[in-house]
Amino acid sequence: MAQDTSKKEFLLSGDRPLSISGFGAPIVEFSSIEGDFAVSTGGGGAVLFNQNFFIGAYGMGSVSLNSGDVILQVRGADLSIETYSNLRRMFAHGGLWIGYVHNSNKAIHLAVSAKIGGGAAGYYDSYYREWHHNLGWDAVFVFTPQVEVEFNMTRWFKINVGAGYRLVSGVNETYTDVRGNEQPFFSNSDFSSPQASISLLFGGFGE
Repeated sequence: MAQDTSKKEFLLSGDRPLSISGFGAPIVEFSSIEGDFAVSTGGGGAVLFNQNFFIGAYGMGSVSLNSGDVILQVRGADLSIETYSNLRRMFAHGGLWIGYVHNSNKAIHLAVSAKIGGGAAGYYDSYYREWHHNLGWDAVFVFTPQVEVEFNMTRWFKINVGAGYRLVSGVNETYTDVRGNEQPFFSNSDFSSPQASISLLFGGFGE
């Protein structure tokens, strides 16, 4: 009887040398906020294991002006009416960045990743360049899974194009309008959106 000489392989084994490198990346993301086209920019960095698994951190912030200035009339506790103008929606978040790269040795290959973090949403005064913390400012949770295609350009540079969905929760701030009714500043669905991204990855990708 022929003897099977093939060796069983394990994901976690001392027989397989562990390769550790890292990368950093500027990121541009395209999505929507309250139904308006939105652009966010930011970046991240991660430790890369065996050119397959990575774990790191990221940060993103909206930079588009959205649909234009928002004007709100808010009724105060003393029943006075205050008008806020020059307001623009702002959204920023950051946290954990994890992912898996499949067949990273191929010139063009697939990957999956997830950004899991927290941030803030609120109104920004476009004239005075100040946050209005009393106008819709909310601490939020953000989860963004996506699938990606990567292009190996050199041993130290890759281009990553991805698409996924940004899920936002924790948006619940309200205000009293001129009629005395409670109104939400935003809803979770205003910031939850399909999204696409382009990242330029710089790091150690050669073996």
